[in-house]
Amino acid sequence: MSDIQSGKIKELWKVSFPMMVSFLSLAVMLFVDRIFLAYYSPSALNASAQAGTLAWGFILGWMTLATMSEVFVAQYNGAKEHKKIGRPVWQMIWICLASCFFFIPMAIWGVHLFYGDTTQTLQEQQYFSYFMYAGPLYALVPAIGGFYVGRGKTKIMQWLALLGNIVNIALDPVLIFGIPGIVPEMGVVGAAVATGLGTFVQVIVLFYCFLREKNQVEFNTNDYKIYPSLFRKSLKVGIPPAMFTMFELFGWALFYKMMSLISPVHILVASVCQSILILFLFFGWGLEKGTIAVTGNLIGSGRNENVHTVLTSAFKLSFWYFLVTVVILIIIPDPLINWFFNNPHAIEQGLDLANVSTSLEEIKGLIKTSLIFVCVYIFFENLRWSINGMLTAAGDTMFLLIAGTLAVWGLMIAPTYFFVVLPSAHVYYAFGVWILYSTLACLIVFLRFKLGSWKRINLLEKAAQENILL
Repeated sequence: MSDIQSGKIKELWKVSFPMMVSFLSLAVMLFVDRIFLAYYSPSALNASAQAGTLAWGFILGWMTLATMSEVFVAQYNGAKEHKKIGRPVWQMIWICLASCFFFIPMAIWGVHLFYGDTTQTLQEQQYFSYFMYAGPLYALVPAIGGFYVGRGKTKIMQWLALLGNIVNIALDPVLIFGIPGIVPEMGVVGAAVATGLGTFVQVIVLFYCFLREKNQVEFNTNDYKIYPSLFRKSLKVGIPPAMFTMFELFGWALFYKMMSLISPVHILVASVCQSILILFLFFGWGLEKGTIAVTGNLIGSGRNENVHTVLTSAFKLSFWYFLVTVVILIIIPDPLINWFFNNPHAIEQGLDLANVSTSLEEIKGLIKTSLIFVCVYIFFENLRWSINGMLTAAGDTMFLLIAGTLAVWGLMIAPTYFFVVLPSAHVYYAFGVWILYSTLACLIVFLRFKLGSWKRINLLEKAAQENILL
C-alpha cells in the first residue's frame, strides 16, 4: 500500500468515523423504537415499517437537500475562503424553515391521502403524521451540521447524536407504554414523539455551537443573509439527490406494502429484517459523508487527480465492515432476532398463526436465512453510497437523480411485483431482488465515476459572483 493510499484511508476514516457514530445513534433510535413496538404489538411494528418508510422518504429527501451545505463548506474550506463558509449553511437553514409549509400540510391532510380514514390503518396514520410534524427538525440537523462535516470537524455530530439517543431511549418506554395515572399509553405515537424530542435537543445544541463568537469571527456564521446565486446553486445541486432519496424511499415503502399483500409472514420477516438492516446502515451513511468532505476539499483545492484514492479507500473500509456484518448477521444472528420475539403471545395473536400455518421457530429460520441476503446487500450499498458521496461533492447530482430513480423502479419495484407478488413467491425471492438492485445500482454509479464527466463541473465559479439580497 502506497503512503498516499494509506494516508487517504486514515483521513477518510478520521472524518467518517464520528459521522458513523452519529448515524449509529440515529439507527439505534429507530431500532429501539422497533424493539419496543414489537413488544407492544406486531401491528405496531408493521405500521412503523410501512408508514415509517414513507415518512422517512419525505424527511430524508429534505435532509439530503440540507446536506448540500456541507458540499459548499467543503469546497470553500479547500479553497481557503473561510469567510464564506457561514453562507451556505444559512441558505440551507432558511430552506429548512421553509419546509414547514410542506411538512405541516402533509401531517394534517397528506396522511389521509396515503392511508385514508379507516380504523385498520389508524396506527400508520398516527405514526406518519407525527413524523411529518417533526420534519423540519430532522432537516435542520444536517443543514447546520454541514458547517462541521464540510470542514472535517465531525466529532460534535457524534456527541450530539448520542445525546439525542439518550433522550429517545429514556422517553420510548414511558411514551409507548405509558405510566398509569401519569402518562397515557401512546403506542406508535409515543415512539414518534420520543424520536422527535431527541432530535429537537440536537438542533438546539448544534445551533448554539454554530453561533459561538469564535465561529462568527472566523467563518462569519452570523451572516444570515440570502445570497441569490449561492441559494440557487444550492437548490440546483441539492434538489436532484433530494428527489432521488424520496423516490427511493417511496419505492421501499411500496415494497413493504407489497409484502403485506402477500401474507402476514412476508411482512413480518421483511419488517424484522428492515429493522436489523437499519442498525447496520450507519457505516455506509457515515462513509458517504466522509467521501463528500474529503472529495469536496480535494476538488476545492484543485487536486482532482487524487480523488480516485478516496474510492479505493472507501472500498477497503467497506470490505472490512462486510466481514464484521458476516460475523454478526450470518454466524451469530440469534441475539438480534430474539429481541423481536420477547412477547411471542402478542406475535401469535397479531399473525393469527393458526391461519398461516407457520410457527414462530419457522419464522425465525426465514429471518435467519434472509439476513444472508441483507449482509450482501449492505456491502454493495456501502460502495454505492461512497461513490454517490464523491459525485455529490463534485456536483454531479442530476445524474444521481435520473439513474437512481430508474434503478429503484426498474431494478427493484418491477421485479418484486412481477416475480414475487404476482406468483406469491417465497420471501427469499424478495430478498434476491435486493441483491439485484444493489449490485446493478452500484455498477451504474461506478461507471459514471470512471468516465470522469464530474471533473468538468465547477460549483464555486458562479457562487463567487454572489449579490446580497437584503
